[in-house]
Amino acid sequence: MNKKLYQGETSLQRSFSWLCLKYKLTKIAKKQHRVKISLESNNAGSFKLQTGKDVPFFNFSLVPQSSPLKLSKINCFGQCLRNEFCSFAVFKNGICSLHTEYALTRLVNNPSLSVVYKKEFIINHCSNTPCMNGATCVNKLDEYVCLCDLGYFGKKKKIVLSCDKSINNYYCETGYYRLNETDVCKPCMSGFTTFNNYPFNCYKKEYTQRDYETANSYCQGLNSFLWTPKTRTERNIFASNRAWVNSKITYVGEPFVWPDGLRVYEMGDGEPNNGGGNNYLLHENANIS
Repeated sequence: MNKKLYQGETSLQRSFSWLCLKYKLTKIAKKQHRVKISLESNNAGSFKLQTGKDVPFFNFSLVPQSSPLKLSKINCFGQCLRNEFCSFAVFKNGICSLHTEYALTRLVNNPSLSVVYKKEFIINHCSNTPCMNGATCVNKLDEYVCLCDLGYFGKKKKIVLSCDKSINNYYCETGYYRLNETDVCKPCMSGFTTFNNYPFNCYKKEYTQRDYETANSYCQGLNSFLWTPKTRTERNIFASNRAWVNSKITYVGEPFVWPDGLRVYEMGDGEPNNGGGNNYLLHENANIS
């Protein structure tokens, strides 16, 4: 298990180590009834009522508590269906709240309420096993995402990974990197190097204790950026270390994304957990599988 530290704007937590990068490649209750929605997309979704359950507004909500959504139930479900981070919609007293998959472990028993609905897609884009070499397929509304296994990468189209290429075939000597699979190996900038034969990034590793903002500013001053380990292979490079990574939140429960807007996948069991259930602490000790 690879442990990394994510944080939000006001966290005062400090890391034991941190990394700059110089280069990179650009689960519930018994079903009671089902409400179907038709959208502009050809792929519709369904919502299953989770009887006797509730989700407090602040539990992994996609909407800050200060900005509740006043929507009809059908529009509430439509918002959740279109939002890739939404797994649960709560409709109560005319107020809609959208919640991530991590709200699953924070559902509250309330037998008198029927307000929580779990999103499911009707079409399974992973049914024909499009991902290769042991990759995990994640079904989405109009497409799928492949989470490549250790040692593999490769894109089928602009964004969707197929994981058809072995990193071993693109080896560079230590201290040398390549921008992509067609590039030649070239030396890292002074002070940066490569690790674990991973050829697509150069790293600068420090053990000085810094908070997130200071570490981030330091990396930017080197014309680099904080570690952005989107793949299992990249996370495995520093599996025994704890480090700041290039993702942050601005309110408790907000989903983590990378700077380019892509979702942070494969959090460890029980993570993120709002700092152990704290409703105000804006940092996460998030285990990334």
